[in-house]
Amino acid sequence: MYDAQLSKEQEEYLDALNKQEIAKKDLDGVTVQRDRVSRELQEMKGEAEKLLAIYKEQDELLASVFDGKYGSDQEYKLESELDMLLDRKQRISAARYKWHNARVLMHHACNQLAFACRRWQDLRNVRGDNMQVRYHVATETRNNLIAAAQNITSAQRYLNTITFPYCTQQEVVTLSNATNNIYTDMQKADRQAHALQCYTITHRRAAALIQWFDHVLATTIEKDLKASATLASNKDKQLREERLRLMMVKVREVLGSEVEMDLSEDDNNVEEADDIEQELAEFTEADKVSLAEDLPTHQDGGTDQDTTDGGETAPVTTGNELMPGNAEDRGPSPLPLNELAPPPTQEDLFGDIEELKRQHEKEMEELQKAQELNKARLDQGLQEKLRARRSRRARQQAQEEAVSQVAKLPSII
Repeated sequence: MYDAQLSKEQEEYLDALNKQEIAKKDLDGVTVQRDRVSRELQEMKGEAEKLLAIYKEQDELLASVFDGKYGSDQEYKLESELDMLLDRKQRISAARYKWHNARVLMHHACNQLAFACRRWQDLRNVRGDNMQVRYHVATETRNNLIAAAQNITSAQRYLNTITFPYCTQQEVVTLSNATNNIYTDMQKADRQAHALQCYTITHRRAAALIQWFDHVLATTIEKDLKASATLASNKDKQLREERLRLMMVKVREVLGSEVEMDLSEDDNNVEEADDIEQELAEFTEADKVSLAEDLPTHQDGGTDQDTTDGGETAPVTTGNELMPGNAEDRGPSPLPLNELAPPPTQEDLFGDIEELKRQHEKEMEELQKAQELNKARLDQGLQEKLRARRSRRARQQAQEEAVSQVAKLPSII
């Protein structure tokens, strides 16, 4: 009775220590991410200020050329359309950046889950009385599970507007709860099997999530980005040609002569590459605990190994054939496309782009009304000038007739 009570207290103590260490690892991971985001924010702030300065210089240049106004209604229309297309392209590009980074994080999480599953199965080859090795194996499994859970959570933060069809937040909570009980689960074979089932299912669903990411990137995001980049490039070319034409008109008004200008595209003005850097996301690595050679062999009295028919000792599968972060494991079989979860909606992926279209259409309607109003005012002014001209002609004709009548009168001597 005393031994059973002591054993129970020891298990509770180990679980409490395990939870404390997991919480410490989570805190350290969040702290590292906070510092990294702060550094990136400062770098982006400098780049943003440079870009704003370039835009300001362009606006000042155009204002000096066209007296603070648009050179033509066509220029205003083209600029508005280009702004809308660039905003759409930026949204899609930002979405691709997030999805690629989330995929990198899930790739590492999947490898860490695969390693954890293999390592956990090593417990079957470690004798029950060799507690040091068993704790080493369990701790290494735990560290990889913690790292995998943190990487999955980071991927969810990258795509906070997307509902993951696999590896949901609740599944991560379930995995974390299983990780908290890992030292208790290693004591009994049935609990080992149940824990392995949890790890394996999570591993399979992580692989399915990567496949889903690839499908969404290939069939939706990449195609939309290519199309939006082409539209924005063509519209930018039209706007450039219109501004150059207006500048030529302005120069002709000032100098009184034609000036030749090269309207061809600059060869150095190449469309910016949208290829993202390889592995931009900063993933969480598992803490190292032991290596394969740390596992004692049967001769050391540490593991129970099987023998082949020839009497030779069969090698132990340590699980270190797949080190955390490697991409050598083939993983679970991919799902058929008809069984894969449907992709997110356009609004979930890129935000409310339709609202941009509605806003642009409203601005174009206002521009059209302003043009019609200006035209009406011009017509009205023209009509008034015509009426004034008719009045002057009428008065002149009346005066001429009066003079003519006076000339016909007999002279008074």
